[in-house]
Amino acid sequence: MKYLYFLALAFCFSACSLFSGKKKCFDYCYVNGKGLYAVAYGKEPTRIFVNGSDPRLSPDGRQIAYTDVGARDGQRRVGVFDLEAGKVTIYDTACHNCYGPVWSPDGQYLVYNAWTGKRWGIKYTDRDNQHPVVLAAPTDSLMGFSSPTWSADGKKIVVQDMAAVYIYDLNGRVLQTVPFQQLDSSLSFSSATTFVLNKREDKLVYWAGMEDKSRNGEPPTAVFVHDLGLGKSVRISPKGYECWQPVLKGDTVFCNGKHAGSPKENIYRMDLDGGHFALAYKNKTDVSFASR
Repeated sequence: MKYLYFLALAFCFSACSLFSGKKKCFDYCYVNGKGLYAVAYGKEPTRIFVNGSDPRLSPDGRQIAYTDVGARDGQRRVGVFDLEAGKVTIYDTACHNCYGPVWSPDGQYLVYNAWTGKRWGIKYTDRDNQHPVVLAAPTDSLMGFSSPTWSADGKKIVVQDMAAVYIYDLNGRVLQTVPFQQLDSSLSFSSATTFVLNKREDKLVYWAGMEDKSRNGEPPTAVFVHDLGLGKSVRISPKGYECWQPVLKGDTVFCNGKHAGSPKENIYRMDLDGGHFALAYKNKTDVSFASR
């Protein structure tokens, strides 16, 4: 599986017993076979019970945004779980079906995939859940837009439409376009493929499927870095591993991954040039950190 979703029972523990007294801040969260966990360095993991997927820890380590699947009509929604209060807030995202919320680096905004009625677009809203804004409307895209990520300075959002990568400012203006043909014509992409700008904004980190087939018939995936100046992509995850969903913490790339042909998924880390590849968290996926 290229994605490990968590689906836990409704919130069923006492907020007073877990979150009373001193304010709780966590350093990272992850998913494993038992559910979603938040971790403060030097302490035991705390299991978080929410009904959804795509967890993202806020930069201040006090909230987790996620895709809520608990609506009676079956539509996906953006939920935010307050780790101190033990309370879920369902955001008014101005769409009936939305998923994949991602925090801005300063924690003031959430960007997400939003169904427009015909195709997928991209919206973002403020942390106070008051002002949803359309960033990328799918009027000029047959496939619609998906998989938003933030630049490190929080002033840009990167999206794709299965034809190209687009770097937007927060006013909805396209600053740069990178057609998929410039990346590598032998690679295969999906609407879930993410592209992440590094801090210097001269490289895009992304994952894609390759031409050869894995044992389950799907194309094996790898992590690549595209140099925006040179217009060239280089694979940075090593052969013998399948890797996907990269995230950046500083100049370190973290990603989901596994040995080729193995069912066990882990989180690996590497440098932007592919150096120092190593196991970061065993039997865990979907890591997100309190700050980049």
